[in-house]
Amino acid sequence: MVEKFENMSEKQVKKENFLKKYSFLSETSHNRFIGCYDSKFTVRLVLPNFPDTEGSSVCAFHGIIPLDVQSMLKTGDSTEMLDNMLQYLDKYQETSTERVDLNVDSVLKIFKQLETVKHDHGCKIFSNSDVSKIKLSGFKAIDANFLEMERISDGDFQVTSHSLPDLGSSIELFKWHASPEAHAAAFVQILDQLDEFYSNLHTLDELCHVVEPVDIDTRTTWRIIKFNQKVFLKITLHPLQPASVVVAFLGPTAEIEYLRELYNTKLEDWDPESDVYTNLLRIFEIMAFPMRIEPGGLDDEGSQCGICMSYRDDRNKIPIISCDNEKCSLIFHIGCLKEWFMSLKDSRTFFAISVGTCPYCKQKVSSSFDELLNNLELNRTNPT
Repeated sequence: MVEKFENMSEKQVKKENFLKKYSFLSETSHNRFIGCYDSKFTVRLVLPNFPDTEGSSVCAFHGIIPLDVQSMLKTGDSTEMLDNMLQYLDKYQETSTERVDLNVDSVLKIFKQLETVKHDHGCKIFSNSDVSKIKLSGFKAIDANFLEMERISDGDFQVTSHSLPDLGSSIELFKWHASPEAHAAAFVQILDQLDEFYSNLHTLDELCHVVEPVDIDTRTTWRIIKFNQKVFLKITLHPLQPASVVVAFLGPTAEIEYLRELYNTKLEDWDPESDVYTNLLRIFEIMAFPMRIEPGGLDDEGSQCGICMSYRDDRNKIPIISCDNEKCSLIFHIGCLKEWFMSLKDSRTFFAISVGTCPYCKQKVSSSFDELLNNLELNRTNPT
């Protein structure tokens, strides 16, 4: 325990030195940083294992243009990684096509299109002074829905970023060079097709205890909900095929085997006229899923990890793994239990399955840590 506190103190000192060296950064929450570098670049860092870069994500923007800085994570040290990224930003020169000088008629034509877009779709419009970059947001009265584009010729633009989930080949629509009005119309058309998808996710958010993801956005296609004290369901929806649902089961072996068999047996009775929530209630023969006592409120303090005694760990993960002993009520973070197994002399790993014993009841526990971590993976790409 003393060693753990010493490690925590050492990490805190390193973080203070890190923030002192990179004074443009601020820590917004645990191991999450944001800052404006050289008054030109927005930098965001998520370093769950600070100062190590394992499991980290970084992004940088020049104005509203995202830059490719993920390769900087190849190094294992946060300071070295950020030094490399700042050197890249110092040398950065925009590689977009040469700016086109617009005459008055062209400018008026673009602004007229933007007024039409605003009138037809009720969105907000932002642009820089030379109308070379445009951002449209607030489609369907949802601020998170946005479309960013950059001018590549006199009146044509190319989409550089958007708020849509991964749609596979459908996103090829945005490979065009087209007018802002055409891009906006295509974007709204796709949003219309996603109404049922977003409605299903919203119902899960409102009527279930959603434990992951912590920060819900318009791109995330899955939710992990609480089924009972030890069992969780990961529900993944296909954006364009709302009835195409994948359910993964996380929990004690006996319970999840029973639930998986029940799900597979009754899946043929899925009612396409009902929403995902209603179908799942019918399949599992329950009246409702557990809900937060206060939606959007505090974390579930009754489910702390039996090893570190906290609810969310340094990677913002919750306790989600337990042993198969029905009389043992404890639940653990994946990382904490993995470390516990590593400390045991008699723990073993066969293929991807790790085998050890519960820290309390000593019953044998087997788990695929890598598979569980993959099910809880929060990193998401920014599709364009």
